[in-house]
Amino acid sequence: MKSSWIPSLSVKEARAICGSLSNPSKMPGHGYALPAHRCRLGSFLQQLPKAICHYCYALRGRYLFPNVQAAMEKRFQSLSDPRWTDAVSALIYHSGARPFRWHASGDLQGIEHLRKIVQVCENLPRVLFWLPTREFQTVEVYRRLGGQIPSNLCIRLSAHLIDGKLPLAYGLPVSTVTSQNAGIHSDAHICPAPKQNNQCGKCRACWDPKVKIVAYKLKSASSRVRQ
Repeated sequence: MKSSWIPSLSVKEARAICGSLSNPSKMPGHGYALPAHRCRLGSFLQQLPKAICHYCYALRGRYLFPNVQAAMEKRFQSLSDPRWTDAVSALIYHSGARPFRWHASGDLQGIEHLRKIVQVCENLPRVLFWLPTREFQTVEVYRRLGGQIPSNLCIRLSAHLIDGKLPLAYGLPVSTVTSQNAGIHSDAHICPAPKQNNQCGKCRACWDPKVKIVAYKLKSASSRVRQ
């Protein structure tokens, strides 16, 4: 996949449009986080004790600091800006990030949002992108309308419930959170972060569409899920 896109915005100009990139502590690169309370399906799932979203770390701790909330809200409000795609592409380009994660907090806001993300990925073919999402229907509608997923974008569908059913029927990579070893799918790649000081380290399984299932372990009922 080749791209003729070149950045036309400076970092300062891009930040004025779409806000800054986020810097998830666990990740090997940058990300783009939105407010967790803006999640469409997730805001409902947050109310269910068996749902993974019920333990969302982005609803607690440092994510509640006013400056962090303001930064995420600025990103959210910028999604409708027609310059958003160029601005985000420019920030990622200038950051030198190679693995990039969409939505360490937050989720897809609709099909136009997904189309914009795809365009960013096409603009930057040398960057590996990971998009975890619970908005299965948004992705499915995009595909049924002829939308293509670039080879450098791994859309990974996230299961709704702890130890719940995997969304394998869509034919895309998936992830899950499990509370016990016995329930882990035999083909699953188990996230090594808990054994690596909560860091990805050299692992890039989440970014790799060939890895069909990634399993994250829930340490306890009070754990903050990081998928």
